[in-house]
Amino acid sequence: MVDNGDETRTVELSLSASEYDRLQAVSNDPDEILEDALRRELRVREGMAAVEARRRGEADDDFDLPSPGPPSDSPIGNLLGWEVESLGDGEAVLSMEATSRHANRGGPVQGGVITALADTTTAVAFMTTLEEGESTTNIELKINFLRPVFEDRLEATATVVNRGRTLGLVQCDVQTSEGKLVARLSTTYMVLRGDRAEGR
Repeated sequence: MVDNGDETRTVELSLSASEYDRLQAVSNDPDEILEDALRRELRVREGMAAVEARRRGEADDDFDLPSPGPPSDSPIGNLLGWEVESLGDGEAVLSMEATSRHANRGGPVQGGVITALADTTTAVAFMTTLEEGESTTNIELKINFLRPVFEDRLEATATVVNRGRTLGLVQCDVQTSEGKLVARLSTTYMVLRGDRAEGR
């Protein structure tokens, strides 16, 4: 169980004995790390539930999106270690710790890793604008790489620049922990409705 402010919620986290032993080897308080992981899991569930509620038209006009942790429903996000820092109306901020595991030969972070982070951040930002019965897919993507980056914390900030009935344009900047611009991505989204939106 996790105490999340005003209420206590139950969230399950599966961990093998060997995984717990490895956690003990690197931390004096593994239980605190696990509790933090559970809080993040709870925040991401609440955040995604808020986005879905808005898409179905069930949220209040002045609802406030919570700030979740890892996007746990995204296998690629879990693989690369993305964190959802904040969500807003037409805005999203995701981050990741870029390490040697994400590098090309020679050390710089592979461009596809940066593109995947920025692409998903634009998708999350655009999803916050969807109405009941709407879904979306991207139809065009362009990215400019402005400087190489090595092991560092990367933060992607996406903003919906234009939201039409059929198409939307979203821009995303990826920066280092020192605020240096690594890449800028723009992508076009198509709004889907009716049968085309089913299951997406």
